[in-house]
This record gives sequence, C-alpha cells and structure tokens, in this order.
Amino acid sequence: MFSGILEFFKKIWERKPFHGSLDVWNNSMLIDLSVIGYWIFLLGLLLVLSIWFLSNKKTSRLLESISNNLLVVSSVIWLLGVIVYIVGFYRDGLNWLSVIPRAIISSFKMFVVTNELARVPKELQENAIYMSAFSIVHFIAAFITFLFIFKIVGYKIKSSLKMLIHKWSYEKSKVVHLFWGVNEASCLLAEDIRKNHATETIIFVDIDEECDDNTQKKATLSHITNTITIKNSEIARLDAIDALVDHCYNGPATLKCDNETDIFGSLHLKNIGTIVQKSNRSYFYFLSNDEAQNMAGALNLQKDKRLRSMVDNKPIIYVHARRDANNEVFDHYSQYDEDSQRMEIKIVDSAYLSIVTLKQDEAALPVNCVKIDKATGLVNSPFTSLIVGFGSTGQEAFKFLYEYSAFVGPDLKKSPFKCYAIDEKMNKIAGLIRKKMPAIGEDELTLVQATVDSEEFWENIETLISGLNYVVIALNNDSMGLSLAVNLFKYALKYRPSSSPMLKIMVRCYDNGNEKRMTEVVNNLNKSIEGNNIEIRLYGREKDLYCCNTILSDATLTEAKEFNNVYENSELSAEEQWEKNFGEDEMIRLLNKKMSRYHAIYDINRRIAQNISNSLHRRTKMILMGFGKDETSERLRLYYGYVMSREEGTTKYKCSKEDAQLLQNIAMVEHERWIASHKLMGYTYNPVNDCVQKHHKCICHWDDLDEVTQSYNCNVVDTTIKMAYGKDRERYEGMC
Repeated sequence: MFSGILEFFKKIWERKPFHGSLDVWNNSMLIDLSVIGYWIFLLGLLLVLSIWFLSNKKTSRLLESISNNLLVVSSVIWLLGVIVYIVGFYRDGLNWLSVIPRAIISSFKMFVVTNELARVPKELQENAIYMSAFSIVHFIAAFITFLFIFKIVGYKIKSSLKMLIHKWSYEKSKVVHLFWGVNEASCLLAEDIRKNHATETIIFVDIDEECDDNTQKKATLSHITNTITIKNSEIARLDAIDALVDHCYNGPATLKCDNETDIFGSLHLKNIGTIVQKSNRSYFYFLSNDEAQNMAGALNLQKDKRLRSMVDNKPIIYVHARRDANNEVFDHYSQYDEDSQRMEIKIVDSAYLSIVTLKQDEAALPVNCVKIDKATGLVNSPFTSLIVGFGSTGQEAFKFLYEYSAFVGPDLKKSPFKCYAIDEKMNKIAGLIRKKMPAIGEDELTLVQATVDSEEFWENIETLISGLNYVVIALNNDSMGLSLAVNLFKYALKYRPSSSPMLKIMVRCYDNGNEKRMTEVVNNLNKSIEGNNIEIRLYGREKDLYCCNTILSDATLTEAKEFNNVYENSELSAEEQWEKNFGEDEMIRLLNKKMSRYHAIYDINRRIAQNISNSLHRRTKMILMGFGKDETSERLRLYYGYVMSREEGTTKYKCSKEDAQLLQNIAMVEHERWIASHKLMGYTYNPVNDCVQKHHKCICHWDDLDEVTQSYNCNVVDTTIKMAYGKDRERYEGMC
C-alpha cells in the first residue's frame, strides 16, 4: 500500500504521466486508497469525539478537578504503578528488597511515557487481566503528564492565539487598558472597567517577579517554558473579563532605555505594542506594591520610541505610589512637561484615596460628631480626635480631620480642635511633620510614641474617651486594626457618658480578602447598640479605591471642575473653563511674571487642590446650614434666591437678618477651612504674600479681612447652594 502511495506522489512531483490505463494502475491503488479513506474517516471521527469530550461540561469539570489536584492523583497512580510492577517483577527466589526499589523507579518512569515491560515475564505479558491493569495505569500516568504540561504551556498558547487574532481584527477606534503585572488591585480595576466599558480592550502582562537584570544567572520554570506564572484564581478572573494575557521575563523597570529604545520589542511583546499603536486612546497601569519598580517602569515607558511617535494618542500612565514630595514632582510636572512627546504620569496613592472615600461618605464627616446650632450654623462643642498609626494613611487622615473640622464657635472664632496621633515609630517621623506644618502646634496636634498594647496607650485612652469624637485606625494590619476597633468600642461603651456627642471609630480594610469578616463584625456591633452614640465604620476598601470612578474618571476632579465652572459663572464648558484657569496659558502667564517653573506648577496645583476641597466640603456646609437629606426643596429655593441677590464684592445678602447672619457664618467656616488647608501645606501668616516662602496675609481672623476678600468666601458658599439647587431641580424634573 505504502509503496503505491509513494510512487503516486513521486510521479506527481516529477510531473510524469502514468503508464498504462488508469484502470490497470488503479487495480492496485483502489484498495490502497480505500484503506487510506478508512483511516482518514477513523481519525476524523476520533477528532470529533475528542473535541466533544473536551468541550463537554462534565468532562471539563472532571479535567479541571484532576488538574487542580495533580499531586494527589499522580501519587495514587504512582502507588498503583508500584503494585503493578511488584507483581510483574516478583519471581520465586527473589528478595522483596530487590523487587520493591526497582518497582518504585519503574513506576516513576511511567510519567515520562516509558515502561519496563521487557522485565515482565512472558506469561504475565500474555495475561489479559495483568496487561489490562498495566495498560490502564500507564495510560493514566501519561495522561497526567499531558495535563501537567498543558497546564504549564496551554494557557500561554491560548493567550498567544487570542492576542494574534485581536491584533489583526482590532479596530483603531478602540480603547486599550494595559496592566503591567497581576495583583488584587489591578484585577479589581480591570473588572470595574469591563463592567462599565464592555467594548474596551484589557491586556495584562504577567511579569516574572523572580527575574533580575541578567536572565542568564538562573533558569526558572517560566524561562524554560515561557509560560504565564499567575495563579489559577487570577486566570479565572481574567478569563471572566475576556482579558488578553502575555508574559515577559523582565518588566520595563529593568531595562536601560533611551529615546530610541523599543521596549515592547525588547520584552518580546511586539503584538501588544502593535495593538497599543492602533488604539485611539490607551492607559497603562503599574499597580504593584513596589513603588520604586512602578516609577522606574513608568519613566522608562516615557522613552519608548514607539509610544513617543503617538503624537495624538499619548498613553496616560497610572502609578501606585505615595503622594510625597518626590513623586508629586512626576505627577505635577508631567502635566506641563516641556517635552511634548512625554506621557503624563498620574500617581495612584491608596492612602490618599482611602481618605477621599471618607470625604465622600456623608456619614463619616466630622460635622456629624459635634453639636450644631442649625439656626446660626455655629458649633457648640469641641472636636477631639485620635489617630492610631501615623504612617501614610494616618497623616492623610489628620489632614482630612484638621480641614473638615474647622468650624466656627459661638464667639465667632474657630471652635476648639485637638488631635492625638499615636505611632510606635513616632520618634522617626515627628521632626519632619513639625517642620512641614510649622503653623500647627502642640495645642492642636499631640504626637505620642506608643504601641497599641502598651500601658501608656490605654492611659491616654482612659483620659480621652469621655470627650473623644473621632478615631481613625491605620495600622496596615487588618486583624490588629479590627481587634483595636472592637476593644475601643467596648471601652467607650463602658466609660463614655451617654450625653456625649457621636463617636465614630474608622478602621481601614487593607486586604480585600478580609472585607467580609470585618464587615460582619462591624455590622453586628453597630446593630447591638443601634441608636447609641458610638459607631464603627470600615473605610479604604480595595474595591472602593481601585475602580473607574476613583481612578479613571476621577469623580473628585470632575466635581471640582463643575464647582469651578459654577464659581466662575462661566459660559464655557467645565473642561474649557478649567483649561483656561489651569492650563498651559496659565502656566505661561505665571512664567512671564518671572516665577520659576517649579513654583508656577506648585501654585497651579495649590489652586486645583482648593477647588477639589471646595467641592468635597459642600456637604459639610449644607449640614451646618440645616439642610438634611429630608429637607424640602422650598427652603433650598429660598436660599438660592438669597445668594443671587448678593452684589459682587460685598457680603450683604438681601434677606432677613437671621438668614443673612447664617450665610455669613458659613462664609466664616469656609475661611477657617481655607486657613486650615494652607497650614497643612506649610503656610504661615505674613502681611506680604510669598508662595516661595509660603507666606499669606489671609491667614488671620475674619474681621481682619477687607470686605472684598470676605466676599470670596461668600462666593464659595453661594456656589455650594447653587449646585445643590441645580441638582435638586434635576431630580425634580427627572421625577416629572
């Protein structure tokens, strides 16, 4: 048969005619071709059955179960193999010690698809029962080996095929989200992107964390097989959002780059590079916990020649890092970079974002923890707070509490504020904190070095508990944080007078895996004393931090732009007005005033921060004015008329004396908030403004301001009421 086939193809290759009639030649070939057809049919049938078998849900679950328990299954098969070989090798006169070691070694060989059948006696080779057991055990061992290999390289093959298909079928108008590395933060953000933007492309690059600059120094499994090294649970999550996945030995951070470097080519990620180039808009994310690697990778990507050529579509790079003095330089300077080809870097600070969630949570605002005279907007009680853990989150928490508890008391001066910050490493951070905020002294911020289980700590709690309004726990450890929150809850319940203002205990949830347990504990405690003046709340949950609303759309910045637009009473769009106030033209204006580029950028970002604060502070002002959630629209409409009646540059409202005084009191609150925010930035009072020395003449009492300056605070109050009235009208029209 095979000689005939060879002859047939040989003649075709040589393009020679067949001698004799076809009938004669086919006499021998018809039988051969029928046999070939039979085998083709049989192989095709086997292929169809294999596809059906592998695609069947029950089979898939079985294979997945075996794949997830390879160690157990392979151990059982190995043991069965040892028994089969002991039976095959044993003969009369042999010692068991000479049989068992050989059987153990031979059983291992099954998993590399080889056997020791030649050592088995002929009579056993002809025994149907023995050979059936022998064959089944060897087949299962080989199948386990196949599953193991496929588990290693199969996902890589599947991912590569998906990447190629996407590369050639990709539409230019699409948006690409490229994640460098796989962790909980990146998975949560990618899942939220898919939920809100179903058609956008999500790509993950799995970076082998064990690699160093010289990949020749060691050979890991991923080097040998070039496989994706992420966990099965992460693979399932990425498959659920239809993410494209690729693997590289070293991330961008390890490369030595210049402006001619092709980073995607160097990392063997050319398909991803092509997809990014075809995109209409692209975003890169470095969200690992290694801040140095994140920043190094982002700075290297700014030099990539492929990305620098994308003039109309420069990717925006999001980097998980602390918003400290070092990294703010990258964040701020990238907005106004003189090199037009460089990409913009945005800092994603989980500590800062966790406190932003408190600012956005009305129930978590300090205004809920003091006694308010809603007729005047004045506060009749002091605000005392405690921060346990004064690292990144704790320091952001202090900024929040200091600014958002800047109220006005019955004497029309700032109401008393006191914060106690406790940290076991306070001796290492206290000096810098004092120097960064010279206008905030010991009378407002007391720094204590102690551990949460020390006698000194609980002595402080015993002294403070009766007058304490707010506790922020930021220990970077969920178990320790929750334990402390529960103990403080019990202690306050026992020793705190029932007539005291509300005490809120805020505990941060750092790990998404601990959220359910922590939520259950918190909910049970709050329900057990419902209606009392103590409450525990979680904040900073990863799912709240790593989402589109927080990072991509940046809801706080969007609302700040809206606030700025209403404040300016502009006919432009919010984006256009923002660009006019804080864009490149404003930068040029400041530089023309002989201001250094550093100080120009700082001043612009200072004003941007004020717009964000004004926007987030709106709800505090409304609560002070007595606008609760159940407030009728009629009163809001009335106050809208009041603010529209005030003449520009004055503090005079055309309304009753009581209402006019309330509006002016809230303007005083805004002034105190502004002072607090500038003290946090390091400003001190001086009759001459100087952004270099951080001096400002308005860090003074309300009565020491001229009326025009006072009217700027009224403008902020008016904008707050205008926005509330506008949103109320939108709700009313929506209901109609």
